[in-house]
Amino acid sequence: MRAKVLPLLMVLVFMTVSLSGCMGLIQARESLEGMRGEPVDKPYADKIGMAHTFQTESVLDIFEEYSNSTSFTIDESVQRIEIYFKVTISGSDNIACIEQAPARYVRPTVTTASGAVLWSEDVCEDVSPTTYDFAKEDFDSLGSFNLEVQARGFGETTAGIFQDDFIIIINVYHECRQYPQEPPCDE
Repeated sequence: MRAKVLPLLMVLVFMTVSLSGCMGLIQARESLEGMRGEPVDKPYADKIGMAHTFQTESVLDIFEEYSNSTSFTIDESVQRIEIYFKVTISGSDNIACIEQAPARYVRPTVTTASGAVLWSEDVCEDVSPTTYDFAKEDFDSLGSFNLEVQARGFGETTAGIFQDDFIIIINVYHECRQYPQEPPCDE
């Protein structure tokens, strides 16, 4: 009987020693997870900007149209979009805007990935700083959104008194799950 117990005891000791490593790793991982802390949902923003100051060096420059576009990506982590818009057209408070054929104007448009217009303006006079907010529900699709601007303006370079300009800043607010000991989401 004693001869049969010894091999059984050896197998039991061997199994206990070999399995304790795996079991020990599981226990160590669980204790590290407990020490790590809870994840936090953190907001961060990506900025897309477009600004232009007109500089007219000849009379013919007044008839040239400024055109520019840029794109930005909207994914499922985006919570909202904020658009800051400001236009300065020198003398627009004294000279009326001719709606049918404006000589100076700013026409920005933001289109979604599906081609739908999210935001658009057509101005030919000063616009004080204005902010437009769009929630996640306002997007009809995810993907590449486009900001396009067509503008025409005047800017004398001698004294710098009369200069038309515009500023558009798009803040795309994301939310991500931030775990302790990991780099921040916006890096």
